[in-house]
Amino acid sequence: MEISPDRFLMGLGLFFLTTGVAWSSLAILREGTILLLEPGLVNIITGALLLTRFLIKYARAMVMASGLYSFVICAYQFYAASNLMQLGITTFTIASLIVYGLASLAFALVVAISLMNTKAFAPQLIGQTGDEKDHGP
Repeated sequence: MEISPDRFLMGLGLFFLTTGVAWSSLAILREGTILLLEPGLVNIITGALLLTRFLIKYARAMVMASGLYSFVICAYQFYAASNLMQLGITTFTIASLIVYGLASLAFALVVAISLMNTKAFAPQLIGQTGDEKDHGP
């Protein structure tokens, strides 16, 4: 099953916008550190670049950098939450482990798929259907 570059970039853009809003809201609402504002803004910028197709030649680099940065944050939060199991705080710990574990997996998959699917970031393929890509204009 092959996904068209337009659908891939749109889905990826919405993913980064959503996670950017989540990181930023955690920082603004003081649920996390103010340092979460930086990955939030970077994810929002990456999502906007992907959705608008503006400067698409830089979008892959932004996806890789934002994805790795968010993966490291989620993996660290997963590690920190796993240490809470020893204290007996199970309900919060289990919820944190599930959320940060799934987020870590999602960002790892985004980075891996972006590494393998380099054609999706090629400016000349965006906006073309499958027939036009195979047979030319």
